[in-house]
Amino acid sequence: MAVKSKARHDLTLRSIKREIQAGRDVAYWLDKAYAHLDSGLFDETDIVEVEELAAAYYDALDRAEEKTREELGGIEEV
Repeated sequence: MAVKSKARHDLTLRSIKREIQAGRDVAYWLDKAYAHLDSGLFDETDIVEVEELAAAYYDALDRAEEKTREELGGIEEV
């Protein structure tokens, strides 16, 4: 069981959010957030914050891919 302290919670959540915002291995950090939920360090509110950041990252990737496809004249995905 994880030691639940306010400082550990805040630092861990801030670190995970920073990594996701930077686009560094988003799936890994999302998985780590769920592990912290399972251990009791995070709660549902924390997970909602992390999921929103991850969704924004993936939405931005989708928009960039769509723009690239349009610029290439509609070449389809493989």
